[in-house]
Amino acid sequence: MLTYLAVKNIAVIEKVSLEFEKGLNIITGETGAGKSVLVGALKYLTGDRLGRVTPRNQQEKFSAESIFCDDLNIAPELIEQYEIEDELIISRETDENGKNKAFINGKAAPVNRLKDISESLIDIHGQHENQFLFNPAKHLSFVDFFVDNNLKDDFSSKYRAYKDKLDKLEDLKKNRENIIKMQEMYKMQYNEILSYNIDLEKDAVIEEKIKFLSSIEKVREAVTSSIDALSDGEITASELIEKSIRTINSISNMSQDAQKAEEFLQAALTSINEASSLITSLLSEEEQETTPEELNSLIDRKYKLQDLSKRYGGSLENVIEYKNKLEEDLAEINGEEDITSKLERDVMLLKEEALKSSKILNDARKKAAAELSKKTENILHELELNSAKFEVVFKENGDLDYSGGISAEFFILTNAGFKPAPLATVASGGEVSRVMLALKEVFADFDNVGTMLFDEIDTGISGKAAQSVAKKLKQLSKKKQIIVITHLPVVAAMGDSHFHISKSEKDGISSTNILKLDKAAKINIIATMISGEATPTAMQQAEDMINRGSI
Repeated sequence: MLTYLAVKNIAVIEKVSLEFEKGLNIITGETGAGKSVLVGALKYLTGDRLGRVTPRNQQEKFSAESIFCDDLNIAPELIEQYEIEDELIISRETDENGKNKAFINGKAAPVNRLKDISESLIDIHGQHENQFLFNPAKHLSFVDFFVDNNLKDDFSSKYRAYKDKLDKLEDLKKNRENIIKMQEMYKMQYNEILSYNIDLEKDAVIEEKIKFLSSIEKVREAVTSSIDALSDGEITASELIEKSIRTINSISNMSQDAQKAEEFLQAALTSINEASSLITSLLSEEEQETTPEELNSLIDRKYKLQDLSKRYGGSLENVIEYKNKLEEDLAEINGEEDITSKLERDVMLLKEEALKSSKILNDARKKAAAELSKKTENILHELELNSAKFEVVFKENGDLDYSGGISAEFFILTNAGFKPAPLATVASGGEVSRVMLALKEVFADFDNVGTMLFDEIDTGISGKAAQSVAKKLKQLSKKKQIIVITHLPVVAAMGDSHFHISKSEKDGISSTNILKLDKAAKINIIATMISGEATPTAMQQAEDMINRGSI
């Protein structure tokens, strides 16, 4: 609950502070005394702007501070970040240049963090804060307070599974055109590479082969001349060495040097025979028959393979790797149709499951709406809207969506003889306040906010209606801390604590004063609210009101 509020240098307020208590806290005061400034200061502490309100002293900063304690409903990460235990202090200041600073438990915090941390602490309502009642988009969420969480969770999980799969299918279909274009390009590249029948072993020596075949005549001459000299001519090296071997052999038993010489000659003959064989093999039968056209074809292949390498990886090895990758990609693309068909089947099955879950949820919502309507009508009757009929009208959205395929809108009848109509079209200001109060009571057990502030909720009502609103605020204050700014004495009389705001003037400058009233002062203020001045009769009426309100 809110235990402390301090405001400094804002509009007519120089410096004031209030210490609130549990139960029903009443704020009264004359018009222009600063009641709206207090509301603005609280909004300022929850992250809102002060709007058109200006500093009292333009040369100094303006500031506000609030303290909350007892059963603080704050997100665990915020508790840890700002070291919150039993007490939470929120402060904010704006200097003369408009620069803002905010603090949570003394630690600097961004202004938007104030909204995060205070939305679970205080709920501020006034004539301009009732717009949620006119927004049908919010109404279904109110009905859902009365619905089993397991039903909501079951639908939510099944709808998310369906929607995730549907999104994936739609993305796949959306990209299908691009995939088809990629498929055509991949096929072209794959077929091009495949058409070359690349043989890494043979194509690796194509340059050497071209050089060799380009000089085939020179090779032929060298081979012929060498073979003639070694083994095929009239006088050959092999014959001469054989003759020398026979000659030296005749004296080899006479000299060790002769024996060694014979060995060298034998080795030379072997080398000549081997060389002759290698030289002969330099020209294969195929090479000997190579035509210029075939050589040109080989040169053409060389340049085409070089171009292929440049485009697909820089080397023939990389070209082969790229071809294998294309093969994998094409296989995957060819499988896209199967994937699409499977996704379509999955989407259909998941949608059926979500639809079944939504039907169960929506049936529960309709039962909950009946309960909500009954409770709200009972409270409205207590608030002197005796002919009021409240109902929740559901509408099919046409297709499954995150809300279960339906929407809801609050309809109300406040005058007998008419049909219920959307809340915004039939309710006057006073009626809206009572409807809002009724709904707040209905949802009080679901709302974790500890403090509620009502700014002139009693506008547009009087008599028995005002008495009923006063009693209802008192009842609500048993569950939550309630702060009410009011002009009605019957509401003020119900307060557990009462603050009165007045305005004084000194040296031509107005100042706000706030006084927490004891019982005698409270009687005096309420008497003045009743008749304009504290006459004995008004004083007695005020005391009677207070005594009835404290029962």
